[in-house]
Amino acid sequence: MITQGLLIGVSLVVALTAVGLTVLVVVAKLARTHRERATEAALAPHRMPLLILGSGEDDDGAAMAHLLAVDHQAWRTVGPAVTAMLAKVRGEPVEDLVLVLREHGDVDRALAELGSRSVVTRARAAYLLGLVRDRSHVPHLLPLLRDRSAEVRLVAVRALGAIGDPVAAGDVLRALHSVRGHVGVPAFLAAEALLSLGTGGAAALREGLDSDDPTVRNAAALVSGHGTFVSSAPRLRELVDADPDPEVRATAAAALGLVGGADDVPTLARHTAAGEPVELRRTCAAALGEVGHPLAADTLAGLLADPDRRLAQIAADALVQLGPTGIGQLTGVPDGTPAAPAARGALQLARLRAGEGAMA
Repeated sequence: MITQGLLIGVSLVVALTAVGLTVLVVVAKLARTHRERATEAALAPHRMPLLILGSGEDDDGAAMAHLLAVDHQAWRTVGPAVTAMLAKVRGEPVEDLVLVLREHGDVDRALAELGSRSVVTRARAAYLLGLVRDRSHVPHLLPLLRDRSAEVRLVAVRALGAIGDPVAAGDVLRALHSVRGHVGVPAFLAAEALLSLGTGGAAALREGLDSDDPTVRNAAALVSGHGTFVSSAPRLRELVDADPDPEVRATAAAALGLVGGADDVPTLARHTAAGEPVELRRTCAAALGEVGHPLAADTLAGLLADPDRRLAQIAADALVQLGPTGIGQLTGVPDGTPAAPAARGALQLARLRAGEGAMA
């Protein structure tokens, strides 16, 4: 049986714990406020030169000279502020800020810290090198794509994308693979980096389309489309036709719509047929609109009465994209037929868009 004394004791412990936690929170907040004020005070004499250099208005070089002359102790505060400014600017100010960082040894220090045992240190070093955008640093960053830390791998991919050297394309694609039992980098992140590498990564993308890993094939197909890598079109057709992964087939179809032409209409049209996966049918219909060739008109018109109303709407919108040939198919749909709702909706939307264009 619980005694009154025990209840009082428990209540007292709970109360003291609550008071202790409150005091701890207050002390932590006061300490943080003190640190922030100390940082602001230390940065104050250097803030204006930093702003001048970062805005590209250091015509007389005084701001550069001021920041280069900052002593080691003050640089512990000023250095992070320079890095933060570097992340926000473009053009000539980037070169000036990078020069300041180089002169204070931050870039060389970052290169050395890529091998640190600390995850935070490795990630911070990779981040800075990405901001510096020096292609000579790419070989130093590539090993981090296989780092045991997911955070470091993410930062390394972003850094390589920022640097933009196509030589990294194959390694970025391979970073999608699992590393030591850990999941690879997210596909969207790898795709963003690959798009930043430009057309020089075309060969690596074609290799990625042949990968045994569906995640790699999917990412390579996605980038092939959004980066308009026309050389990927033959392999994309094969993936649409026969890839064992449904997501890869759909992504390849969307990409083919962006990079393909009249020769790709039969492939895309074939996979709008009933019996194909729903997502693939919809994607192929939309891709036919992106290709924009009149040869697709009959196939798309045949989808206007499809039981999948979303597919019918996509087909109708795609017909609008074909121009006069597609519009003719839509206007020829009789009222009261199963195809009429999708056709009328697409025509109405096309008129609204045309009106907006005229007003613009």
